[in-house]
Amino acid sequence: MSASIDKMDQIMAKRYLFFIFLLLTSVGFGQTITLKGKIVDEDGKAIPKAIYYLKSTPAKKYTTNSEGEYSISLAPTTSDSLHVSLFGFQSTNLAISPKLLKRAKNGVLIMDITLPYKTLNVYEVYANRPDTVYGTQDYSVADYEFDKAGNLLLLTYEKSLKQGSVLRLLDSSKQITDTYYIQGEAIELTIDFRKNIHLITEEQVFFIDIKQGKMYVYLENRDHYFRNVAPIIDTIGDFIYYSNYSEIYPAFDYLEYNRKDSSNKIMLKVEDQFMMELYRAEFKYVDTRTKLWAHEKQLETGIDKEIWVGATVFTNSIYYEPLYSPLFKVGTDSIFVFDHYKNLLFKYTQQAGCVDSLPIFYHLDARKSGWQQPLIQDRLTHKIYGIFMQNGFTYLNEINPMTGEISKSFKLNFKYIEHIHLVGDYVYYVYRPYESVQKKYIYREKLKFDE
Repeated sequence: MSASIDKMDQIMAKRYLFFIFLLLTSVGFGQTITLKGKIVDEDGKAIPKAIYYLKSTPAKKYTTNSEGEYSISLAPTTSDSLHVSLFGFQSTNLAISPKLLKRAKNGVLIMDITLPYKTLNVYEVYANRPDTVYGTQDYSVADYEFDKAGNLLLLTYEKSLKQGSVLRLLDSSKQITDTYYIQGEAIELTIDFRKNIHLITEEQVFFIDIKQGKMYVYLENRDHYFRNVAPIIDTIGDFIYYSNYSEIYPAFDYLEYNRKDSSNKIMLKVEDQFMMELYRAEFKYVDTRTKLWAHEKQLETGIDKEIWVGATVFTNSIYYEPLYSPLFKVGTDSIFVFDHYKNLLFKYTQQAGCVDSLPIFYHLDARKSGWQQPLIQDRLTHKIYGIFMQNGFTYLNEINPMTGEISKSFKLNFKYIEHIHLVGDYVYYVYRPYESVQKKYIYREKLKFDE
């Protein structure tokens, strides 16, 4: 009987140990590990809206938050792969194994992931051989514009724009039909959102009306032009799109004005946060006299003393760069804003506001790529091009506003060209051969792929 009882005890003990083993195993398997961290680009900047999921469950997709943060729960015995992707970047896979998950502390494993920039398949195409649009050895062309009828208006000079500059109007056969002699120092020709041409001089602004081969030049109110005309970029129906940009402040707003009810709405804010920190910090380093002056200006105007110092002192330093974040109208109802400080391309419509954003990175590492300002829009096709300079040659890279990527690249024939305009897939520019006695001429090239 005693032997039988001992045998029963052994069996019960084995069952008990087996039960304990199962219990411990089930507890271990029931634990989860939280894998979390940030998804960043090659410059260490957070990437919002990046898509991530486990390869074993591709239907369960997640996106990073505005800070580029991700988080996912895993069993400690997981053997899988975390797939991370976003348009414009190379996809990345993080191999997950039980050995990796053992590095978790208090059930959390922090792993930051870097998404490399995607290498673009850019096809370099030379434009056609340049055509001479206009040129003469009697004077140089400093600037030019097209009027609403397609006639060419030239700003010309013999020796210098400071004195003796002349406006010359050409007809379709490139014959001069009218001239206007400018008083004072001419600077440039500009075109406003209504396609009206203006002449900017050192002290005055003129409106140029062209009718039947004649120029009618009217003096404008300079303050009115720069306050109420120049800031307007484009219109859609009853809505006017403009900015409160100032080249001496590292932030500005794009606004939408409704002509029906005279209401204003901020559509997008642009700010270089790093530059703003330096801008405001300048107040700490100026002398006491300047600080007292800034305090007086703050009391007088209500504008912060740090802004007064930043605008008058920091903007004159080598560290300050004015903002460049252009807005373009594409199609009949879409606005695109290229925010080079958030590295995002925003799409805006009047009905829905900012409906989408895409990462852009063509402007990063400008020393290597040769990226230059500004972006240029073809006045007829509305295609958008970025300017890139390499070894003196100009490359026009078409930017697809639906993807933010460069789709085509055109290399222009001459080095060191000026005043680029795009009209109907033709690029116009001013050029004078290096170390040549030739005056500055206007040339054009056709932007076209070989079929």
